[in-house]
Amino acid sequence: MLPSVPPLTEPDLRRVIDRALAHEGRFVYGARIFEKLATHGVSMVDLVHVCRHWEVLRSTRFDYGEWRYRIEGPNTDGKWMAVVLSIQPAPERAVAITAFQFARGRKTR
Repeated sequence: MLPSVPPLTEPDLRRVIDRALAHEGRFVYGARIFEKLATHGVSMVDLVHVCRHWEVLRSTRFDYGEWRYRIEGPNTDGKWMAVVLSIQPAPERAVAITAFQFARGRKTR
C-alpha cells in the first residue's frame, strides 16, 4: 500500500506532539506499549519526557498503512532514548508505539 499523504515535516511533527500532550485524550498508547516499556526498563514518565524534549527526528517510514516517526532525546535520567510514534488524522492524535533506551547510555549534548 502506497501512502496517500506525505509525511509530516519536523516542525509539523513537533506541533502535533505538543498539542497531543497538552490535550487529554489526544496522546494515546498502542496496544503493546506497556509490555515494551517494561522489557526495556523505561517508564511512562521517560516516554513523555522524550516526547516533550526530543532533539532528533531519526527516521520516518511508511509501515502498516501509516507514517511512523522515530524521535530521540534524553529521558529523565539524561540517558538517550528513542520513541516511535504514529500520527493519526481526524481526530488528530499521536500514538506511542514503542520506546527504548539505548544500551550505550548516551548523555544529552
